[in-house]
Amino acid sequence: MLRRYAFLAALILVSLSTFDARADRRIALVIGNSQYREIPALKNPDKDAEDVSNTFRQAGFDVFVAKDVTKLQFEEKFRNYLAAANGADLAVVYYSGHGFQIGGENFLIPVDASLTDAADMEVQTIRLNDVLQQLRTKSKIQVIILDACRNDPFPRKDYWLRDQLIVSGGTGLAQVTGSQNALIAFATEPGAVAYDGSGDLSPFSSAFSRRALAPNQEIQSVMAAVRRDVVKATNGRQVPWENSSLIDDVVLMRAPGQPALPAPDAQQNQQVVERGIQVATAAEALDNRDINIPVGVGPVALKLDFPARNDPISLKLAGYPAVGTLSLPDRVLSPQSSLMAAEVGQLRYEPQIGSAAPVEIDFQIRAGNASKRATMKLSPSVDPCDQAAGEPLDPQGVVSGRLENEIADGAVGACEAAVKAYPDIARFRYQLGRALLVAGNIDEARKAIQEASDKGHVRAIYELGHLASSGIGVVVNATQGNGFYSQASDRGDPYAMNAWGHALFNGVGVQRDTGKGLDLMLTAAAMGNISAMNDLAMIFNEGRNGVPADPARALAFLKAGIERQEAYSMGILGLTPKRSTVTVAACTPKVVTKIITKIKLIRTPVPKAPPPKIAKPRVPIVPGETGSAPWRGGNSGDHDSNTGGGGNPG
Repeated sequence: MLRRYAFLAALILVSLSTFDARADRRIALVIGNSQYREIPALKNPDKDAEDVSNTFRQAGFDVFVAKDVTKLQFEEKFRNYLAAANGADLAVVYYSGHGFQIGGENFLIPVDASLTDAADMEVQTIRLNDVLQQLRTKSKIQVIILDACRNDPFPRKDYWLRDQLIVSGGTGLAQVTGSQNALIAFATEPGAVAYDGSGDLSPFSSAFSRRALAPNQEIQSVMAAVRRDVVKATNGRQVPWENSSLIDDVVLMRAPGQPALPAPDAQQNQQVVERGIQVATAAEALDNRDINIPVGVGPVALKLDFPARNDPISLKLAGYPAVGTLSLPDRVLSPQSSLMAAEVGQLRYEPQIGSAAPVEIDFQIRAGNASKRATMKLSPSVDPCDQAAGEPLDPQGVVSGRLENEIADGAVGACEAAVKAYPDIARFRYQLGRALLVAGNIDEARKAIQEASDKGHVRAIYELGHLASSGIGVVVNATQGNGFYSQASDRGDPYAMNAWGHALFNGVGVQRDTGKGLDLMLTAAAMGNISAMNDLAMIFNEGRNGVPADPARALAFLKAGIERQEAYSMGILGLTPKRSTVTVAACTPKVVTKIITKIKLIRTPVPKAPPPKIAKPRVPIVPGETGSAPWRGGNSGDHDSNTGGGGNPG
């Protein structure tokens, strides 16, 4: 009889290994915006987000959930999501809320958007193409699902987009062309409006949550079933639509991994007492444990010493971690998954980037009729190297980051230890390079940064461009620097987008392309790069290279920088009357009062003086541009960029 159980267990393990040779990384971001501040609230999106996020969790995704997000909150959540999605097999974004098209481009609307001025579309909304572009650089397959096909509810209908003032005219959302291996789904056809329905959920979200959990259904079959349901629910008034360039099959909900072990027969009743003891012993091994889990190093083995490896004991996940992913080497586990005793020692957990709170796992342990519950805690922790030398807006970073002059003396040692502990994590090598630069070890820093670049760290590629264009340890080579900037820009780095965009806009070391350069800087600003916001403010204030002057547009970007607690944006605003056509009269007294109040409330620490031996040469002002030395990008940039965005505000 025991041999029969052993045979069954072996058969199950073999079938599992042939079904899925590895655990795919599948990441979802679910956003629901209901409580708009300047326009009437929407009744469904918050509930849609809750229901859809539960659906993705059931399907084994690591799910990032955001409700009623402002523009700044979206930027932070999206950065954490992108860092987690780096190298993922499948990245999904599901959005429910206001969204509409301007000039054939689609925009998602945060809850704090007012859209009263022509420049507000650029600084207050989220461009769908930017979201898709970022996903392309991170994952093998991209899926964007939008329950946002609504009319423009704002009174203003003309907005700046790049170098043109565009008048809104379309309803719903515009058609989007994705890249290869992408699917973009809309709650209704292009140019049409979706309905909220009469229930708590929209017709589209309700149908999606119901159909997505059908086991082993390819996503296009799922969406076809969703379309049938929505057409029926709305009497044909709403027809969901999608554009697909998928070349791989996408299955949201896989069939359950393995059958439960057979219940003991009558001949084994005498083992009930023994099984009860085994279950109690197994539960004691798991219960009340607290395991420290590092963030941003991939799935971490829990190394559980489970005493019942060879016993006919089964475990079920009665309580799944609230965030993050629990997995085995061959598959990702989902809520209500079952596993055998022999698999417990292989359990792994990957914390969600940006979430520091401990999570709990509940196991229901069974053997025969005996059953007992055990609960353990997993506590995420940030590595000392990340704490000491992580960089702002790093697309592969896990912390908000420090500026160069904020890097502490112990950063080199912390990052050397991290590189030794995690030799395959390129981020730690790059951060070691940052720490070595501050310490004055230029050659060692360059070596570490190059190693990080070779291992695929995108910000390291940008840094190589900065070293070349600034002449740190080498002869200044703007052309070589632009080559690195272009590479990192194509892979989604906001620092590189601004640097490469500036070079193109002004023709620095490359043939001038004003349109592409401006678009890159606008994209970098939309990702939270304050240096780009400052540079754009100066361009729009003065009017450069065919871009018309518009002081109100310049002011919108400076205000966006100030909202991110940026002292240099405040400095530009304070110096603007001395440098350009903008005068205090251009701002209403209300705006001036608000800005002055914010300046008084912010406590900006005096930057530490950098070590003399790594003092960087002043980058010359680009011929034809006004202003003094370039702006240091605040928390959007670590260096003096060659962007011509102004001078040190004193």
